Amino acid sequence: MKFRFCGGGDCPDWLLMQINTLSALSIEHFQELSEAVAQSLLGSELDYGRMRDIAKEAGLDMSEIKACLSGLNFTLKSGTRHGVAADELGAELEQLGLKSRHAARLTAIYSERREALTTAAAAGLLRIAVPQKINATPTGQGVLLDLQAKDYGGRLRQVEFTMTREQALLMLTELKTVQKKMEKLMPE
Repeated sequence: MKFRFCGGGDCPDWLLMQINTLSALSIEHFQELSEAVAQSLLGSELDYGRMRDIAKEAGLDMSEIKACLSGLNFTLKSGTRHGVAADELGAELEQLGLKSRHAARLTAIYSERREALTTAAAAGLLRIAVPQKINATPTGQGVLLDLQAKDYGGRLRQVEFTMTREQALLMLTELKTVQKKMEKLMPE
């Protein structure tokens, strides 16, 4: 079967397993996990202490709770990305085996936060990592590039890779082409 919240494709097998686990949770635990995931998508930090408590209360281990969080994260993000209406999302989740009470709670959360989730998704769509430091060192094989950039969470990440001379020239040509196209789109 094809599902709109999965981009018109099949539901991933791993998500089917998580839907089964999510259905086994009490409605209160399910709602708390769903709220936590929705808040995390809007920029809040997950309270892993509380997640550990929920795991203990529900008789699950932390890896199962993390998998449930991933399933909810995928569902909310994907539903938002593909512009799925709340009632349609609920119906599709029920078709996949999520209990109707659970689906109703998740769609209520999705419906309440849909506009904010869409705004957050759009804001994150065009964000790029800002380079902090770039070093290029000629080597026998080409050029060793050492990049340090802040990721979306603000943490500094380092990436090193080697490019052949031909790859470096091709990349430079492509970047110049992109720059010209951007200048045409956004005149000063």
